Amino acid sequence: MSGTEQYLYELHYFPIHALGATSRAILSTAGANWKERIQPFETWKEDKPSTPFGSLPILIVYDTLSNDAVIRELPEADVIERYLAKELGFLGSTKDEELQISIFLSQTITIHNVWVFRVVPALEPVRETVLRTFLDVSLKNWVQNCEKYLAANGSNGHFVGEKTSLADIKTAVLLDMFLAVDVSEEYLSESKSLELWKLKRLIDTHPRYTEYRKSEQFKVQDEMTKKKVVSNLKTFDLSRAHVFA
Repeated sequence: MSGTEQYLYELHYFPIHALGATSRAILSTAGANWKERIQPFETWKEDKPSTPFGSLPILIVYDTLSNDAVIRELPEADVIERYLAKELGFLGSTKDEELQISIFLSQTITIHNVWVFRVVPALEPVRETVLRTFLDVSLKNWVQNCEKYLAANGSNGHFVGEKTSLADIKTAVLLDMFLAVDVSEEYLSESKSLELWKLKRLIDTHPRYTEYRKSEQFKVQDEMTKKKVVSNLKTFDLSRAHVFA
């Protein structure tokens, strides 16, 4: 039994994409021994005080060789993602690769935060203006930077070296959100962002991740993300993100 097979990972999160999406992508792509603990929205008020910081996701790691003893309970999405990436081989093979991956990861986290804290909560009458500014400034600049560095790495669909990294996975997951916006094709398409298209194709067509994306739980996450997370964006449609389904 290898080191990773010794452990069972349980991801505790709501039935939406959001902060659980990257960890789910890592676990499914790696073929890890994992399961989901779906948090019902209806009982969150009562369950919330029992979590470390009153938030989700939480990753519980069990040792299958010790009667499924809990050896780690990790809160905070970014911490969980980095931990899983390190454990499952998505954080580079050297310190220099890990540093480079962290740089590109940081860029993706930055635009993710702009999306989450500025665009998603925006209401009328400023919603369309906020979205338009995000597309024409933040998204445009991010796409240009990604295209430049992906091309510099050999146009192989990876930010660093020739292996899938956390930066690649995080970027592909976030692209789902951006592609779901009805006017995002102005900056995101095979003709206008070829390097990102290559990256997303590599991630989304990985056999194990493809299988997960076709699962019923993923379909529910699509539906609930629209309903619970981006309900303000009326034309938001995650079916646009399934370009390699």
